[in-house]
Amino acid sequence: MILENKLTTEDDMNLKRSNGATFQPGYKPKDMGTDTKTDTDVLTPAQRGPKTILQNIWSKVWNNLLFTLTLVAVVLGLILGVIVQQTVTPYSTDLVVVLLKFPGELLLRMLKCVILPLVVASVITGLGAINAKSCGKIGGVAVTYYLTTTVMASILGLCLVSIIKPGSGNQEDFIAKDVTLNQNTNTLDTMMDLLRGAFPDNIVQATFGKHATELTNVTREDGSSYLNRSLEFKSGMNMIGVIVFSIVIGVIMSLHPKEAAPLMKVIQAVNDVTMRLVTLILWYSPIGIFFLIAGQFAGVENFGEMMAQLGMYMVTVLGGIAIHFFIVLPGIFYAFTRRNPVQYYLNMLPAIATAFGTDSSSATMPVTLKCVEENNNIDKRISRFVIPVGATINMDGTALYEAVACLFIAQVKGVPLNFGQVIVTGLTATLAAVGAAGIPSAGLVTMVMVLNAVNLPTDMISVLLTVDWFLDRFRTITNVMGDALGCAIVQHLCAEELAKMDREKELQEEGGAENLIHSRKGDIEMGSSL
Repeated sequence: MILENKLTTEDDMNLKRSNGATFQPGYKPKDMGTDTKTDTDVLTPAQRGPKTILQNIWSKVWNNLLFTLTLVAVVLGLILGVIVQQTVTPYSTDLVVVLLKFPGELLLRMLKCVILPLVVASVITGLGAINAKSCGKIGGVAVTYYLTTTVMASILGLCLVSIIKPGSGNQEDFIAKDVTLNQNTNTLDTMMDLLRGAFPDNIVQATFGKHATELTNVTREDGSSYLNRSLEFKSGMNMIGVIVFSIVIGVIMSLHPKEAAPLMKVIQAVNDVTMRLVTLILWYSPIGIFFLIAGQFAGVENFGEMMAQLGMYMVTVLGGIAIHFFIVLPGIFYAFTRRNPVQYYLNMLPAIATAFGTDSSSATMPVTLKCVEENNNIDKRISRFVIPVGATINMDGTALYEAVACLFIAQVKGVPLNFGQVIVTGLTATLAAVGAAGIPSAGLVTMVMVLNAVNLPTDMISVLLTVDWFLDRFRTITNVMGDALGCAIVQHLCAEELAKMDREKELQEEGGAENLIHSRKGDIEMGSSL
């Protein structure tokens, strides 16, 4: 019998070798003559010969179709925007810009709509899957990384603006615009508002508004004046408060896994559904990005005047961003992880293109999550905590921009700053960047605080508005990429904790399976005894 089975198996192997087909052992076809397969049907891809160049290009384009469409949308949007800006008369430009931006406005609304459920569900599920001790280490490493890179960006900006001196020309060359800015703000009130926002008194209210300090000049009867502080409610999501609340809920759920298991399943389902919704939105993103960029460039009044006034200032900011983006961040990434930063950057291209188009790190967050998890294989327990927090407090590009802008204004006004004032500028720019919202041109709002810290006039901010819409897109790209690289660094430094949690989970599952087997054996023995 054993010999017969052995012969049967050998016959099967001979049939495999002779015909190239795959048969199960012990199975013989009834009629080999009825096989209609040709020799080309059983050839492997290597035997069929190499693909042509066009086939390889088409394969890469098809495999990265969404990114290809987004990149094409960016380029075509730039071209269309410049054409409209050059051909449409100034009297009809406003209407054209509104119509061009409308499809892009729909994209921004859709992305912002999913931010709240995505942030809450991502942070809770990410922290709920790890123990409290590991939560502390992951959070500590992430915050340390964010603060370190932000300080480095601020120092880099200060060094470049001191070397290049883009504002050393004549002040009369700069034409200010009539812009109303709230100049009554300072570092202390901004930091207090930031901490106050981290502990909202109403979590539902925090989803659509936040409190901020308003300073008003009040004149006494004797003619003297003082600043009156009052808390005003302003529209806009209190992202810091929502994230802190989600972190606390996630940590508590990790401490009580059994009791929190039903709620965790519901939140996990919300997260999965939201990510599927994000996938649908992303297929509309090339259209929205195309019209956003076209509308923005079409609304520029005069490219020549803009470059003549602020050309060296733009070179300084973009040069600093390029150094930070291509040298500093990849250097830190490689120093810790020993991974190829080029491939990591390539995998993040969809998020980079979306950040350039939407001009918002918060709106780009859903795309960033998908890229780091699916393209760069970042553990979801890391990404779902690091990315939402980073989109709120990690603003490397903003810190660099505000440091450059502050010293640029001092150079234009001819106000010399000593070493101590430069240090204060760097620290204030760092704190202002942490407190800036992840929305377009948020840096201009906190710029007043940086200028007030060194007693510089704020009227020059209106001059920077002419180029801020353009520079802000590159700042957003830097912020988004800093968040993505932070995920890999945090995952590398916390690899032991993640591996330990995986082992504990396996042991729990094995223990649960053994208990189930023992209980079933007990039931069988009890039944047989009866």
